Amino acid sequence: MKKLLSTLTFCSYIIGGSVGSAVANENDATNIFASVNAAWNKTFNAGDSAGLAKLYSEDATLSPGNGEILTGQQQIVTLFKSFIDNGVHNHSIETVNAYGHGEQLVQIAKWQADGVNEQKEAITFGGVLTTTIKQNAEGKWLTQSAVWNMAN
Repeated sequence: MKKLLSTLTFCSYIIGGSVGSAVANENDATNIFASVNAAWNKTFNAGDSAGLAKLYSEDATLSPGNGEILTGQQQIVTLFKSFIDNGVHNHSIETVNAYGHGEQLVQIAKWQADGVNEQKEAITFGGVLTTTIKQNAEGKWLTQSAVWNMAN
């Protein structure tokens, strides 16, 4: 399981937040991600793209599902600002599984959001998210890497 975690961490995400100390088990990882995801959703749904930057490490990476890799807070914030500006809202993340090892955690999650299509009709869309978070020296969990894809 620990080798699997090490393998998964290079391709993972999400979402920042501030919670407790090093993780001891899967339940702790799931609880930490519940808090991290809630903070991310609240910030995104408030339209606070600048606030999202504070949830990512300075050198974070993110793949939005199009084969590109964004690096750093500014590129990541620019992406999410474009989503917010185009009416994406009511974002949610549901953890499917989470793993913990020391100061680094990985989650596999489902995400969903509302928006409008090209005909300006209301739509709901979503997909799968893999996130790696890392606890910094102050004890805050920051997103180190996120990989998003769209399923519908």
